[in-house]
Amino acid sequence: MKNIIAYCRSGFEKDCAAELSDLAASKGFYGYAKLEENSGYVVFCFEQEDAGESLIQQLNFNRIIFARQIIAANDLISLEQGGRVESLLEAARALPLAEEICIETADTNEAKSLSGLIKKLDKPLREGWKRSGVLRKKAVGVRHHVFMLDGQSAYLGVSYVACRSEFPMGIRRLRFPAAGPSRSTLKLEEAFLQFVPQQTLQDDLIEGMTAVDLGAAPGGWTYQFVKRGIHVIAVDNGPMQKELMSTGLVQHEKADGFKFEPPQTVDWLVCDMVERPVKVADLMANWLARGFTRRAVFNLKLPMKKRYQEVGLCLANMESLLKKAKVRYEYQVKHLYHDREEVTVCVMVK
Repeated sequence: MKNIIAYCRSGFEKDCAAELSDLAASKGFYGYAKLEENSGYVVFCFEQEDAGESLIQQLNFNRIIFARQIIAANDLISLEQGGRVESLLEAARALPLAEEICIETADTNEAKSLSGLIKKLDKPLREGWKRSGVLRKKAVGVRHHVFMLDGQSAYLGVSYVACRSEFPMGIRRLRFPAAGPSRSTLKLEEAFLQFVPQQTLQDDLIEGMTAVDLGAAPGGWTYQFVKRGIHVIAVDNGPMQKELMSTGLVQHEKADGFKFEPPQTVDWLVCDMVERPVKVADLMANWLARGFTRRAVFNLKLPMKKRYQEVGLCLANMESLLKKAKVRYEYQVKHLYHDREEVTVCVMVK
């Protein structure tokens, strides 16, 4: 398959395309992006017939910033009314065998109008895949994706478990907790689910740990620690939610988040302050370099233009500072579903 299709948040197509271009070049693949602003997806085209499939098998999904989902695909398929399933099934025979199939659209208001058609196609499509032998249990980790553009056209692609989201359309939907102080709490919850491996949760997020939340008020991110029994130093001049303060797990420090220093090393540092992204990244690197924390999750609030380039600058500065301090670490960065004009970064010291 010679193309890559990346689903992204509407309005971030140029950033997604710029990132895909750099990722491809770093692996020795060269092509060009086709995109429409506010479409919610990017098609990246290569000349080599198998470039798309080869590339996605070499990428780390949690290091791809702006793609919610990424699949390898061939050219656009024309669908005739009454023969959509047959057209897709014919194209599917040229793909690797798959363990499962999903039907998706872009995350836009226009694409939502296809929900009725997708429901109508879902059962006959799955039955056709099974009858034809395209779906096989032995094809572990391989998934087919039908990406509907409209009622007359779709891309058919494939993804592999090492480089994809496990959620439809790459969207992890979370329910806002009734006790949550603000909707920003969903950003940190999604970050934990995205970045902290299930097998290490018992070591990384356990009762009795300590955390610092810079720019905490009214307590959306603090809430995620408190519900796990983790003690929090909440740093903000603004007021905290009364219910959080009544738990006895929160120490409210009315101070400047850029000047505050913890009395001792903490297990987690989180930060959702509205400030220049480079300034925030440098602050996080300083905490990690000085041994104030072993784990950090933070948002980088992005400008309206060249957002991918801004993220790259922030990460390069952070890496330079940590290298000078001889800190061994791993980091992941993602434009999460509950993010808006920002990306979320997670850094863990080894």
